[in-house]
Amino acid sequence: MIETRIFAGHGLAELVHGRTRDLIAQLGRAPCCSVLLSPGDPAMLAYANRQKLAAGALGIDLSVDHYAGQPDEVLRQLSALAQDASVDAVMTLYPLPPSISPIDAAKLVGPDKDVDGLHPVNAGLLALGALSRPPATARACVVAIEHLVASVKGAEIVIIGASRIVGRPLASMLLDLEATVTVCHAATRDLPEHTRRADIVVTAAGVPGLIGRDHIGDGAILLDVSIVRTEAGLVGDVDLASVTGKASVVSHVPDGIGPITTACLFENVARAALAR
Repeated sequence: MIETRIFAGHGLAELVHGRTRDLIAQLGRAPCCSVLLSPGDPAMLAYANRQKLAAGALGIDLSVDHYAGQPDEVLRQLSALAQDASVDAVMTLYPLPPSISPIDAAKLVGPDKDVDGLHPVNAGLLALGALSRPPATARACVVAIEHLVASVKGAEIVIIGASRIVGRPLASMLLDLEATVTVCHAATRDLPEHTRRADIVVTAAGVPGLIGRDHIGDGAILLDVSIVRTEAGLVGDVDLASVTGKASVVSHVPDGIGPITTACLFENVARAALAR
């Protein structure tokens, strides 16, 4: 039986925070980031306030505000932030107002202040293998993978989920590192056929218990990006009890990829400020 290690990302997050502090020192002032969220969403407000405290500890000035009323007012709000010289970066938290897509919001914010990697310029540069500002969760997965394996080159990696903030950008970054990448999604016919041959499985499907013992090969590394709130607490896609003794590493939910994602997001804010 294989000894299964539960991976937490706090140590790697602190390494990323170190880079962010260096960037802020080069900048010589506090980066300013505006965070917008939906009114009447206490869970998201609590999340944003935690982010504000964490950002403040790094020397980032993060302000939290609500989306303005109607969609046309929100569009004007985003345009105003794009033109505000005192704002270095803008985060638009989900859910967005009706009829406004994440890409619409990113276009209004502009590529310079987009720290979610969704503006067509930033996403296009990433897809072309050029220097860009990638989505934080995808970047966090790369940071974790490079820490967990001796070399990404040639590794068989399966990504479950083809979203614009995880699956697609992550696939591009891993291809640049010369991994062999398979992207699976809701229409994939035989998921275990793909995941069983993988050295690393990154799952971001949001389906509790999706990945069990029969889905993986011996010694597989499982990075669980999903965070689903259930009556039993926060869970991910991996059935931990089932894969214990067969997987070599399973990331903790939510303290595996989560802390690294936050750190990468703050690094994006600092880079946006420095680029301006």
